[in-house]
Amino acid sequence: MRTKSARRPFSLALRLTFFISLSTILAFFAFTWFMVYSVENHFAEQDVSDLQQMSSAMHRILQSPADADEKKISKMKGSIASYRNVAVLLLDPRGEVLFSSVQGAALRPAVNAAGFGTHRRAQDVFLWTVNDPASPMHSGSDMDRETYRIIASSGTATYQGKQQDYVMLIGLSINFHLHYLDGLKKNLFAIAAAISLLIVILIRIAVREGHLPLRNVSDAIKNITSENLDVRLDPSRVPVELEQLVSSFNHMLGKMEDVFTRQANFSADIAHEIRTPITNLVTQTEIALSQQRTQKELEDVLYSSLEEYSRMTRMVSDMLFLAQADNNQLVPDRVMFDLRVEVMKVFEFFEAWAEECNITLRFSGIPCLIEGDPQMLRRAINNLLSNALRYTPEGKTVTASMIEKERDVELMIENPGKPIPEEHLPRLFDRFYRVDPSRQRKGEGSGIGLAIVKSIVAAHHGKVRVESDAVSTRFILSMPKTGNTSTVMGVIQEK
Repeated sequence: MRTKSARRPFSLALRLTFFISLSTILAFFAFTWFMVYSVENHFAEQDVSDLQQMSSAMHRILQSPADADEKKISKMKGSIASYRNVAVLLLDPRGEVLFSSVQGAALRPAVNAAGFGTHRRAQDVFLWTVNDPASPMHSGSDMDRETYRIIASSGTATYQGKQQDYVMLIGLSINFHLHYLDGLKKNLFAIAAAISLLIVILIRIAVREGHLPLRNVSDAIKNITSENLDVRLDPSRVPVELEQLVSSFNHMLGKMEDVFTRQANFSADIAHEIRTPITNLVTQTEIALSQQRTQKELEDVLYSSLEEYSRMTRMVSDMLFLAQADNNQLVPDRVMFDLRVEVMKVFEFFEAWAEECNITLRFSGIPCLIEGDPQMLRRAINNLLSNALRYTPEGKTVTASMIEKERDVELMIENPGKPIPEEHLPRLFDRFYRVDPSRQRKGEGSGIGLAIVKSIVAAHHGKVRVESDAVSTRFILSMPKTGNTSTVMGVIQEK
């Protein structure tokens, strides 16, 4: 069954272009809408103001007791003559037309639709807007149709020889305003569309130029190969947003360079370490075969060869052990044991060698229970102690001490001797690393004892470090503790 592949995410440039353009376009269209709304509101306020002025003037004319009906009508016609496209409709309480301008009939449907009556006071204003050009209140052909903004009011006046109530509707044609607004909307939105397209193009260019430092960093990274891992990118020459990325990349590059260097050195060192015993075996065999040898001479050659075979066997065994550690296959047993007891066992094992070298072994510590593999930790302590004995001058003392801390137990193995330069200390646990590269090991082990110590301690979730000064060199092993007892002082051998 074929699985559907995950869709590739959109590029950062596309995302930035989209969201910035969308935000800018929405803001621009909101501004356009606000402009249109402001113009519409301005026209509406202007229309209402004109209608209110005309309504007040009409009421004054109608309610003037000194004027006859003909004079009132003449005044009303003269009052609306100064306005364009104004319609006036005057009705009595029964709905009969008392006065109508030329376009006044177009306002008649608004009376029934709005439910006007004579109960309205003189200053009670009602606004009625006709928006449908097909409405019956429009008259004439399509070209003559009008949209009115209407103000309606009522009052009482002497008209046609009697006091009577009336309803007056005054309508102002707003077609000119509507045509202007339609044109304004079309122009504004056309301009908005063109500007929006221009915004997208400009933002796309700006985003592309903004990503130029990122592309430069990418190009610089492409040019880095295994041949020039010493190259570093300059964080000060990139924008601040990329500074952390460049620093992290440089840090990763440093680790890779260190791994490549160690791997190259490791390959050369292991080739050298294996070549030495093989060369010895070949040389001894050639010498033995060059002429007749006695049985005793042949036995000596075989014993010498056996030593070289044993050395190679130990080296291969150690390398397999480290390979397991590298692949996380080094799983120690988990049992409770007293670390002090295991240290004392190792000290007892090295007593004979120490006596032969005229070196004193001294140990002080407390019984302390930890969880782990006793055999593996004994091997780590063995490597540290043999290393200390190897570099301790004759007549001096190798000291081991164990102290309890809040969360762990520290075992320190200290030996006097020539100090190790500080620049070499971080590399001592590397495989086949030599403080003095010209120094050859002969009968001193495979050269990976400290690397095995570090792997064993790491498998037990502990740490190991080294310190060195003019007085002594100290290897300090820290292990998580699980218990403790009272302090006990023991001296293995003092000479």
